Amino acid sequence: MDHAINAYKQNQCGFNECCRRYNIPKPTFRRHLRSLNKKANENVKSLGRHTTFSPETEMELAKHILKLEERFFGVTIRDVRRLAFQIAVRNDIPHRFNINKEMAGKGWYYSFMNRHPELSLRQPEKISMARATGFNQKNVHEFFDILERCVDENCFTAQTTYNVDESGFSTVRKRNQKIIARRGKHQVGGIASGERGVNTTVVVCASAAGQTVPPMIIFKRKRMAPELTIGAISGNIVTISDTGYINSELFVKWLKHYIEYVKPSTEKKVLLLLDGHTTHLKNLEALILAKMHGIVLLQLPGHTTNRLQPLDVSFFKPMESYFSQGIETFMRSNPGNTVTQYNMTGLLSDAYAKTASISNIMGGFKRTGIWPVDRTVFSDFIAASALLENDSET
Repeated sequence: MDHAINAYKQNQCGFNECCRRYNIPKPTFRRHLRSLNKKANENVKSLGRHTTFSPETEMELAKHILKLEERFFGVTIRDVRRLAFQIAVRNDIPHRFNINKEMAGKGWYYSFMNRHPELSLRQPEKISMARATGFNQKNVHEFFDILERCVDENCFTAQTTYNVDESGFSTVRKRNQKIIARRGKHQVGGIASGERGVNTTVVVCASAAGQTVPPMIIFKRKRMAPELTIGAISGNIVTISDTGYINSELFVKWLKHYIEYVKPSTEKKVLLLLDGHTTHLKNLEALILAKMHGIVLLQLPGHTTNRLQPLDVSFFKPMESYFSQGIETFMRSNPGNTVTQYNMTGLLSDAYAKTASISNIMGGFKRTGIWPVDRTVFSDFIAASALLENDSET
């Protein structure tokens, strides 16, 4: 063991190579290194350039990265560097990080990884087309393993299990309903609200018991206008972004909105399920906010939301249908006028109210096996996917 530790400290070989060369199990070697580092930090003044963070802060960051990975939040090199920058800024820690890029340097990252051999950078495995779709036995079972563990450890109920999702809506209908016309007529016209639509995002959140959090509506604009709130339902957040999509700043704003309505705490924790596109969740402020208020975050595996995300399954399709009907009614009641952003909040709020029934929401959680927790709801489909995967690999 001493020879292996000396070789590792003198950079004669890396962590994995030392374990292989000296025939030492990785957990054992890791434990000895941690013990050695702890004693060194207590008794020996470090030489050379000081690290940016204390050993305790770095250990918390390492634990946080591992926890994110365990819950399907894949963390990249850039994510780690951004988190390091955010930690330094939030805690007023002197640093030499790039202020313009808002991230730590590559040198810091590699030094951090060397100081924490429990972390490793892994290349995603090459997978078959069937696996690439994401909905296969391995991914689904891994997700339900984590879900069941979260529910058991925290005693979650239907009232404390939530899903948040977002969807885009345009001032132009995505799909025209069929209309009655003269037989033999080859081209049938319909009134359109505009040649090109502008995207507006709606963020919806609901529990497995059918409780809802008032939605957030995000317009693609540079400046907010009071007219955008016309027709809003009680509690709605109406806001703007450059793209019309949610971003890190708006997600923090939404999370505070969620906390205000749900009132979670470390004594009364809640489970919040999110899809794989919520990359802004890796923002430090959002993560700290969730931890402070007892919000357990769990990300759905990639490419599975069409079957595993309750709001995707039962909410947004009927809401889109009600929204399209609302546009048609508006166009027929206001001939010559087009649907603009100033009409959107009213149309979206009306479609949302018609969709947000308790039975509809609960049905989405049940059909996905999220609540009641039931991994067997996809048994037949997974079996068919396994056959497809085997065929593609032979």
